[in-house]
Parts: sequence; C-alpha cells; structure tokens
Amino acid sequence: MFIKFIISLYRKKFLQIASITLVLIFLCSFAVFYFEHNEAEANIHSLWDGFWWALVTVGTVGYGDKYPVSVAGRLVGLLLIFSGVGLMSVLTATIASAFVERKLKEEKGLDTVKVKDHIIICGWNQHTEEVLQGLTGSGTFEDISIVLINELSIDEVDALKTKYRKYELKFLRGDYVHEDVLLRAHIKKAKFVLLMADLSGSHSRDRIDERTALAALTIKSVGPQVKIIAELLDEANKPHLRRMNVDEIIVRGEHLGSLLASAVISPGMPRILSGIMSLAAKEKLWRVDIPKNYTGKTFKELTAYFRERRAIVIGVIREKKDVKLEDLLSDNTSIIDGFIREKLKEANRSFYVEKNDTDSVINPEDSYIILPEDNAIVLSKTKPR
Repeated sequence: MFIKFIISLYRKKFLQIASITLVLIFLCSFAVFYFEHNEAEANIHSLWDGFWWALVTVGTVGYGDKYPVSVAGRLVGLLLIFSGVGLMSVLTATIASAFVERKLKEEKGLDTVKVKDHIIICGWNQHTEEVLQGLTGSGTFEDISIVLINELSIDEVDALKTKYRKYELKFLRGDYVHEDVLLRAHIKKAKFVLLMADLSGSHSRDRIDERTALAALTIKSVGPQVKIIAELLDEANKPHLRRMNVDEIIVRGEHLGSLLASAVISPGMPRILSGIMSLAAKEKLWRVDIPKNYTGKTFKELTAYFRERRAIVIGVIREKKDVKLEDLLSDNTSIIDGFIREKLKEANRSFYVEKNDTDSVINPEDSYIILPEDNAIVLSKTKPR
C-alpha cells in the first residue's frame, strides 16, 4: 500500500515540487547567512542558523528565535515567504489529493487488494448474502479476508460493508471473467473462489453458466492451485466444469425432486434436512480432522471417540492424492522408463495425470478401517476440536 501511495505521489509530480522547495530553502539559507553573518545585531551566525530560519519560515511556524536584521536579509525573507508558502501549499494539497484518490478508488472497488489465503466470491444473486452469513457466522473464517467481485451499486456495497464491518470484507468492481480483475483480487494467493450465478451486472441472463465456465477457465490458468466452488443453473453444463477440474459444483435445485419424493415416502424428512442445512440450525454438519492415533482403527472406535464430544459421525470423506506420471512408471530400469525419468529430471517438472478429488463413504460398516487421508463428517452444535 505504501509503495502504491508513493507511485501516486510521483504521478502527481510531488517529487518535482518537493525538489524545487528544497532548492529554494537551501538558496535562501545561504543568502541570508551571507548577508547576516557580518551584521553587529545579527542572530544568524552559521549556515545551520540560516537553514533553521528558512525551514521555520516556509513551514509558517515563525518561532522568532532567528530572523534577519539587514535590508538584504529581509528581502530574502520576503522572497521566501511569498514563494515558499505557495510551494508548501501545493505540496500539502498534492499529498491530500493522493489520499483522497486512494480512498475513492477503494470505495468504487477499483483498488488492488493485497491479502493472501483469502476467499473470493465472484458474482452476486439472491443467495450470496446467505453464503456471507454462513462464512462469517461459522467462526471458522474469522481471521480470513473475504473479497467480493461483482457489479453492485456503491450504495449496496456500502450497506454490506456496514453490515459486516466486523469482518475483513473487501470489494472489487468489475467483470470477474477478465484476468486483470482477478489479478486485482490477488487470485494467485487465494484459498477458495466461489463462483455464484451472477445477476449483478447487465449481462445476459441466458449466458450465466457460460460466464461461470469462462471464469473457472481463467482462474485455473492464473492460479491452478486455487480451489473453485461453482454454482450452476443448468445441470447440463456440469460436465464442462468437471473437465476444467472445478473442485465443487453445486447445481441450483439439483436435489429438489428427491426432497419432494422424500416428503411422500418419509413425511417430515425434508424439514429435518432443511433444518440441518439452515444457518440458524443448532446442529450442523462439519468436516473435521481425525486424530492421528485413530489411523488404522475401526469406524466403531471413531464413533465412540466423537460421541464423547457430543458429535455424531455420519461418514468419512477422503482426499484422493495427485497421481504423478513418475508413479506410473515401472520399477524396472527399462530404456523407455529411464528415458522418461531423465527428461522429467532435466525439465525439473512433475506431470500430473489426475487432479485432487474427494470420495465419501456415508454410514460405513463398524469394521471400516480409518486411513491417514480420511476426514470425518460429523453432526454437532460446534466444530469438534
């Protein structure tokens, strides 16, 4: 931020004005010393006295401890008063305008954020504020900055900032499909990106999913390590996002049919499921780490561990690790395998043939063995530690 402020001052020719002011101060310091040091009643006896007098005069402080007594010295003082005060006014005005410009850019969402491990929410619709409430109310992301990229009006953004003033909420205006907008959000250092079905701009409503796909492609090209959660309106577009290695895809209304059917088959079940997913629910679903000493133990033992902490284990979720091309090569030192390994070593690269993915097992058998890469899915009031 400080560097950007200095650049802003440079563009406003602050350095040139400051240089002229310093030259004027030094010239007047030498001149007043030259005219004053031989005067009988003079109190300016050295170059330092002259410099001190010139600096105090330009700063309009006027201590009165040093002042010229000769006619020539007072003429130098008049020159310094009329020219120096004007230059100082220009300097202070330049600094003030730089501060104001920076504040206006920030309010309009045209600034660049410098945060890391943050969450970026691209787009806005009627469900986005519910997402904000979930992120800020869970207690998990209290110290993590949230960056909003959309085309809401300034009044709407100000209302959001006021409502969530306790949190690190930042706003950028622009079309998140464009790479320059994402770079302003420091996309390379982000932890998660949520792509909402955007209704905030004047874009065609028929191309919402298309813009989501383009944004996912741009994000993966700029920050391939960033995890993307995308919202779709049409399930038919789901395969496109899967080919782009989007981590989580949520289709609006995807399980509506199943919920309606469960209302007939098991009356009251949709109400229970909606209650669990509600932000105001007393009991919520959490993904938690399994203690390392439970690796190799059974699911039954894990259930007992979490039950002591007033949590119910629903199942386990497993991260599939990246599979490298080197892992697929045989252990035999064949000519082909040796050649491939040598080329990989020369290029200093690792080639992945499969991206990170997750696999879940709901309500496994009691004899299910816990693996090191497993995480537990639990139902509890607060996230178990």
